[in-house]
Amino acid sequence: MTATHTDGRLNMLPLLALIMASFLMVPVLALAQSRVGILVQEMGRSQTQALKGLSEELKRLGYQERKDLFLETRNVKGNRAALQPAAGELLKQKVNLIFTTGTSATRAAIAATKDVPIVFVHPSDPIASGLIKGAGEPTKNLTGVAAYAAHTTAKRLELFKEIIPGLRKILVFFDANNSFSRDNLKIAEAATQRLGLQLSSYGIKSTDELRTTLASLRRENGAAIFQIADDLFESETEFLFETAREKKLPTMFNEEAWAINGALAAYGPSYLEMGRQAARLIDRIMKGQKPESLPIERATKFDLTLNYRTATFIGVRFPEEILKKAEKVIR
Repeated sequence: MTATHTDGRLNMLPLLALIMASFLMVPVLALAQSRVGILVQEMGRSQTQALKGLSEELKRLGYQERKDLFLETRNVKGNRAALQPAAGELLKQKVNLIFTTGTSATRAAIAATKDVPIVFVHPSDPIASGLIKGAGEPTKNLTGVAAYAAHTTAKRLELFKEIIPGLRKILVFFDANNSFSRDNLKIAEAATQRLGLQLSSYGIKSTDELRTTLASLRRENGAAIFQIADDLFESETEFLFETAREKKLPTMFNEEAWAINGALAAYGPSYLEMGRQAARLIDRIMKGQKPESLPIERATKFDLTLNYRTATFIGVRFPEEILKKAEKVIR
């Protein structure tokens, strides 16, 4: 568009209109660009799968990374003390939303902001974990996807009986000082009673005590190790898997990553699908919905993973029917 002449004078109105329009377009473009902060404690298998699902679904929904969507990731590599400062860094980047995985990262984000929306992916019950007060009491800026891992305890035990037809006794280790772990133990006790199994529990208070207790185990026909969510127990899984192989003890865990690392079997949520669910929540928030209006969703897909190498080592042969149920077999 160019300026025109009227009665020999320069008419600046069209030119001014063009200039004003160019300025007005700037905030529109800025609003179209969204920044999502990603806060993780460590980038393990579950986290990478959740982020993969998140990225894939956001792309399917029409977002283009580095064009109208910018992802700012902070991975503290296992250092919990660094989560709070990392959350602060994301806020300084003026993120529109924070995506978290797990309890510690989510708590750090909640402590950092009461205004910026937070969308989480969480393996267990967000109420039991203290992330929210209770059903019907949403946190103003918080929503997400939870797997409610303890609720799959009975299903895991049923699958364990199918994998090990002669299963009669499960061994459970838990942090005796952790009320969350004690609650998970009660759920396991109720499930074993319904299934006609015995349960031997070992309350431990330190990694040294855990190692000593594991080393003292004797091989027993029909006995196997069953994991309940417990940070202390899970901190020694490398030693546990080595000990379990030596003593020919089957092991059942609650996430795919554990089977990849050496457990005989795992049944748990698909973090890939949980990431996709979280992306759809993020999309709704980006389009104007408030987090408190979006109920926390339950994970919709759960997978059975079997470790064929571990089975061979401890002398277990997977029944054909259980192989058909498996999403993945590690060979």
